[in-house]
Amino acid sequence: SKNTPQFKNKAYLGIGSNLGNRHDHMITALSLLQNSTTTHTSITRTSHLHETKPMYVLDQPSFLNGVVEISTSLSPMELLNTLKQIEETCGRELKGGVRYGPRVIDLDILLYYSQEKAVSVKEHNLTIPHPLMAEREFVLSPLCDLNPLLKHPQTNATIFDTLKALYESGVKKEAVRVLPLPRNRLLAFNQTLIMGILNVTPDSFSDGGQYYSKEEGNIKKAVEEALYMVNECDVDVIDVGGESTRPGSKEVAVEEEMKRVLPVIEEIRRVSDVPISIDTRHSAVAKAAIKAGADIINDVSGGTFDPQMLPTASSLSVPIILMHSRGTPETMSKLTNYSNVVEDVASELWDRVHDAENHGIYKWNIMLDAGIGFAKGYEENVSLLKHGNGKLRDLLQDASMLWGPSRKRFIGTIVEEEDAKERDFGTIGACLAVTCGGGGTNDEMDGNKEWRRGVGCHMLRVHNVKAVKQAVMVMDAIHKAD
Repeated sequence: SKNTPQFKNKAYLGIGSNLGNRHDHMITALSLLQNSTTTHTSITRTSHLHETKPMYVLDQPSFLNGVVEISTSLSPMELLNTLKQIEETCGRELKGGVRYGPRVIDLDILLYYSQEKAVSVKEHNLTIPHPLMAEREFVLSPLCDLNPLLKHPQTNATIFDTLKALYESGVKKEAVRVLPLPRNRLLAFNQTLIMGILNVTPDSFSDGGQYYSKEEGNIKKAVEEALYMVNECDVDVIDVGGESTRPGSKEVAVEEEMKRVLPVIEEIRRVSDVPISIDTRHSAVAKAAIKAGADIINDVSGGTFDPQMLPTASSLSVPIILMHSRGTPETMSKLTNYSNVVEDVASELWDRVHDAENHGIYKWNIMLDAGIGFAKGYEENVSLLKHGNGKLRDLLQDASMLWGPSRKRFIGTIVEEEDAKERDFGTIGACLAVTCGGGGTNDEMDGNKEWRRGVGCHMLRVHNVKAVKQAVMVMDAIHKAD
């Protein structure tokens, strides 16, 4: 990462917690590791987070597990001592606790490299590589997120093949990728999740004015719609937006945008614990919305519109959805030239990921969106949807993906429907396209992905929640069948 100091040694650390606010404990531990003046350590990359059932001692809560790649000047023993100090600072009792029992935080050295060469250690209190790695899904699965082709220094097998061998030995695939949310909540990607659109704007392309009221404080319609999505449609996330970003739309002043979204978010949060995302390009709006009770930032500019957006998401430690677009809603219709749309979108999204990581946003807090309808013409949209769960997913190394094809113009073109509200049946077709499909690009791993992938698509952003929810529930059930 360009903003983090690089030291001569590299290590992969396992990090886990199963007590209290698990994600908060992990964030605290990593900031202690990175910010102490004595550790000379920087975090270069992280895995996704996985929720896993306990091993060895079964009568305890589920764990949140991840893997962190660090750059450090510390020797293996110095690193071990630093990790033990951090565990103690975070409240873990290092003496007298149950072996493999519950813990506030657990930090393990899995692998260690000095000047690119793997280092082996065998001391009474430290063995590297970690001796139990090959039997632990909760280590191998997040390590596979980071580098599936990394070779175990002793067996010479890739992490990918080691995990595959574990499943083939009869161990059930139980680790579930999750998105951590504020207040000790999370979203689990063991099924395709549905994000319901709630536009409190006068001019959105499909529902402008429907849930927007000029009378200040009149938020009744918007909140009723949110509760309908929660109670009647079993929505997973509500996406509240106060600025239309349809092609040609103009920027809304930050004060106006706040006036539209904050009272709605506050009221939804007062009556429901449903996860809320704030659909905004403005960091000030994002920050105020999170304070009002929102959980996720959804930025259609991928963090490019407002230079403070990525630092804001980083300091708040909340998930951010980075969408692919070009230009602004006013200019994007002219920016649709691609040499290969799938490869170009993947490459431009990677730039957004690297930028986010350089601002200290962990991979487990990043979702990506290919930006259907944003700086894309008809051909580009259908090509992305065709390859969304195959080539694009491979190029993005199985990133957590959100798709938003709902009621877009390309659907109207196909079904010859001018009225956006009448495109819900077509929307279902587009959504199902990214929940199935496949076919990879990485020869070393081709044909082996299905056991690794879980659901066909992580999240769909739609207007008609009930229709799409039913369709993907059926699709997920078929996808999971033998």
